Amino acid sequence: MKIIYYTKYLFNAGDQHSVHSPFVFDLLRNCIHQTSKRAKTHTYYEKLQDYLKPFNIPMAYGCNTTHGNHTSELEKAATHGYFIPDIHSTKLAHKHWKSVIKDKNIQISIDFWSFGLIFTKKDQEKEHFVLLKNRWR
Repeated sequence: MKIIYYTKYLFNAGDQHSVHSPFVFDLLRNCIHQTSKRAKTHTYYEKLQDYLKPFNIPMAYGCNTTHGNHTSELEKAATHGYFIPDIHSTKLAHKHWKSVIKDKNIQISIDFWSFGLIFTKKDQEKEHFVLLKNRWR
């Protein structure tokens, strides 16, 4: 089943040029796709923390979705971004990720296959992005 999900991900995943949100475009270009020596030694979570610090957006690790009750965790997303690891590692994780991105409080959700990001930005319409971590396929 995982191979089917991954094939769908690769087929649907875009790059920075398929993104129309300035926030997400800058996040991709200046953080996720950053290729400096320092960036190569950091995890994606550490890179995100460093990138978002000047914008006053703390990045929290994980979102307790193990029982499907993620509402209280997501309410904190008004002031935080969430890094959710292993969103497709199991059928249950995949199911919970799908329920998280449908939550009405989340405006931005980004699927990078091995992890997901969620943000609440009141000035933006709800959008879900399926994106590649690397610049090239």
